[in-house]
Amino acid sequence: MGDFEVEVIDFSDVAAEERVIEFRYLPAGTAFVAVVVPDGGDWSRAMVSVDPEAGDVAAVLMSSLLEVARSMVEGR
Repeated sequence: MGDFEVEVIDFSDVAAEERVIEFRYLPAGTAFVAVVVPDGGDWSRAMVSVDPEAGDVAAVLMSSLLEVARSMVEGR
């Protein structure tokens, strides 16, 4: 994703009944953005969480992350 090396982790949180798509900076593996979709929900119900300790996230990177997450949620 541009000048950023990012890992995508997609998992279900059974306890919270939601799907989580987590983005981590590499090589550190530090999560900085998560997109959360309630079970049975679609993209219109997705919420974005940004780790406050991650600092600023470039707009171009955030746009790319959200497009990746949307594609995953919509099954594209």
